[in-house]
Amino acid sequence: MIGSALSVVEPEGQRAMLTQVDHVVVLVSRLDEAIESYRAQGFQVVVGGEHPGGTHNALVGFSDGAYLELLAFREPERPHAHRWYRFLAAGPGIIDFCLASDDLAGEVERLQRGGLPYQGPIQGSRWRPDGQLVEWRSAMPVDERTGALPFLVQDVTPRELRVPGGTEARHPLGVVGLAAVTVAVSALETAVAEYRALLGAREPERGDDLELQATTATFTLGPHRIVLAQPADPDSPAARRIRLRGEGPFQVTLLAEGLAEPRHLEIDGAYFVLVPAAR
Repeated sequence: MIGSALSVVEPEGQRAMLTQVDHVVVLVSRLDEAIESYRAQGFQVVVGGEHPGGTHNALVGFSDGAYLELLAFREPERPHAHRWYRFLAAGPGIIDFCLASDDLAGEVERLQRGGLPYQGPIQGSRWRPDGQLVEWRSAMPVDERTGALPFLVQDVTPRELRVPGGTEARHPLGVVGLAAVTVAVSALETAVAEYRALLGAREPERGDDLELQATTATFTLGPHRIVLAQPADPDSPAARRIRLRGEGPFQVTLLAEGLAEPRHLEIDGAYFVLVPAAR
């Protein structure tokens, strides 16, 4: 976590302009193999395209507008300056997540004024396989906070060009939406202060997750939840995530139709929990 010298203060009278979890980044070793793995589990996967920074992706879209980004480096053996490149050493898995903003420039100003270490807006783009250029702007926490704090995005081109929807967001597995992203943190109270400032939120819902062996604080953003999990046991999933990659997301909960009870799913180092969707 950040040091105690940073005072995180929510600026009075300034509204958070974040709307929902935009997407979750899943680092994969080889994109073609990951696409086949996710399709074999019942997900519909849409090839996304190539980024200028040496990565390419495929997308698993949901009807609530969120998606999974399966991301790979095109030349993983060649060192990159990309902020996600260092995660390759720990193998594939969930590495980061993103929140959608409807006023990114104003959001960055609000967060910087509140003491959170964000930088931007930064222009981003990728070329889809059909030749369509997709453009957006993003804001990132400083590199050492990658994953521990989400990055932010606002579309420049229409959002439907970037995010799969409609029939492309229907899955044989029955998944219809994202319920929650669970984030491993070392010091829960420091993380709660950060996320309250980030989200412009009140006190989160507190609890203990016996399955995750963690003390939790849960925030709601639009249709989604962000669960901060401080490990209560050195062998818990959150503790393993911190040892492996540092603080950051390690589990995604998805809503699925046709389920009678929760189902756990692990795909190439990425951990998901499928829970019944409300009827």
